[in-house]
Amino acid sequence: MSAPHVVDIGELELFADCTKAELRQIRSLTTYLQVPKDQVLMREGSPAHEFIIIDSGTARVSRVTDDGVADVAEVGSGEFLGEMALLNGSRRTATATAETDLGVLVSSASEFRSILRLAPSVADKIVKTSMDRAAILGVAA
Repeated sequence: MSAPHVVDIGELELFADCTKAELRQIRSLTTYLQVPKDQVLMREGSPAHEFIIIDSGTARVSRVTDDGVADVAEVGSGEFLGEMALLNGSRRTATATAETDLGVLVSSASEFRSILRLAPSVADKIVKTSMDRAAILGVAA
């Protein structure tokens, strides 16, 4: 379900260091969507096609382990998902499910790459977060 772009990305921490010109360009590279509670945003092992920034609500991140499915994180407003597989060209390393109704900003893989090129401060934050997450999950960054 698509809705008007209702969030000012300049208010999100990820984009806090961007110039006004960078923000204008980034806005054109994101689409605002509303996601109902319990909808899967991305599934572990699936190909990576999008980058997701959470505007409102909470998502649960889980992975399949030898003991079943384990919750590994909860992400909320201002946090993002999907960067790891897009950065390293791999499949998704975890499943993300809407724990509540969500408002999200979504970028395709090519839009994500454009954002990284346009805004070095955003690229730095995304790469650092991806490396931290990879270390926690014990996967390649």
